[in-house]
Amino acid sequence: MLTTLTSGCQKNDPAANAQSPPLLPVKLQQIGTGTIEESSEFVGSLEAQQKVTLQPQIQGRIESILVSSGQRVQQGTPIASLSLDQAQANVTSSIAAASSVQAALGTAQAEQQQAEAQRTKAAANVQLQRTQFNRTQQLVTEGAVARQESDIARNNLQTAIADLQTAEKQVAAARAAVRQAQANIRQAQASTAAARVSLNFKQVVAPITGVVGEFPVKVGDYVNIGQTITTLTQNDSLDLNLSIPSNRLRQLRTNLPVQLIDPTTQQLIGVFTQFTASTPQFQIDFDRTRLEALNIDFQQAVTTLGTAIGSQYVNDFTLGQRSYRVYVQADANYRRSPDDIRRLYVRSANNQMVPLSEVAKITPTTGPSVISHYNGFRAIDLQGREASGYSSGRASLLGFFPS
Repeated sequence: MLTTLTSGCQKNDPAANAQSPPLLPVKLQQIGTGTIEESSEFVGSLEAQQKVTLQPQIQGRIESILVSSGQRVQQGTPIASLSLDQAQANVTSSIAAASSVQAALGTAQAEQQQAEAQRTKAAANVQLQRTQFNRTQQLVTEGAVARQESDIARNNLQTAIADLQTAEKQVAAARAAVRQAQANIRQAQASTAAARVSLNFKQVVAPITGVVGEFPVKVGDYVNIGQTITTLTQNDSLDLNLSIPSNRLRQLRTNLPVQLIDPTTQQLIGVFTQFTASTPQFQIDFDRTRLEALNIDFQQAVTTLGTAIGSQYVNDFTLGQRSYRVYVQADANYRRSPDDIRRLYVRSANNQMVPLSEVAKITPTTGPSVISHYNGFRAIDLQGREASGYSSGRASLLGFFPS
């Protein structure tokens, strides 16, 4: 905008006319609005989205390696084969043990039948001796026989009863032996099944589609459970990790335009991010004054909440030559909403159960769903691919932030 100042003067004053500035042409332009974008450069690293380590689930000697390092394989492709002589021996031993306990079961069942027959015989003898005793008692009363005959009949009855009790114990022992033999059979069958499962692990196969890494072992090496054989890397698409100052996090948004450039050729490949800082969340604040008044340990309250809503490791157990981890947590139906948190209870030092709603406040809020870190700094994952013919190590990132 141009402003000219003029002063009033008399029309015919020559001096005033001489002092007037000359008029200049001015071009006017309409003022509009626009967006100014600011760019910043960050050095990042491209990493595979998925990488797995192949480890055998049984012990054995490497019989053959079926692929080579750098080769791309599909999911389910055999990677290596193990020689499982010990596993085959375990199967044979388990089958022999199962046959042995099966024979022991047959013997126990035969002994049970014999004991039951002996008990039946003893029970019949008790009935006979009781009848004989009653008849002798009657004859003694009538004076037909001497009292000595009554004593003999009583002794015979007591002996028969003792024999019956012994037969009952033998039957109980025989039944216990049968149950134990049946349990041994189930255990032997489980061992055989576990040994057969080990044979199914003779081949190590690819769990995902990817590129085979280096082999730290060779044919003929003996490997243990959990030992690394090789790695598989799935690099169809790559994750870009970079460090962005925390004071610029609020400038990031979903689908933020960025450019991946090669420092030599300046070739560009677009990348994108799924990061968002507005994910719905719930913030839980514990009233420490209230906790102290109710004699509740703060750590106890936090542990109760974390165990029920999250999970907590308990221990490991072994089943069928495999180890499993045990975690405790609330059932899914009891950790679906914030109201489920209010229904949790925490134990005070006075052994009183206090609801968490008495000491915790739940507030809806927003924030990032995942906070990643790179080199110790908070970072954001960006996804993209490098230019054709260039390695990921030659890539740097140029990010655009709205002013």
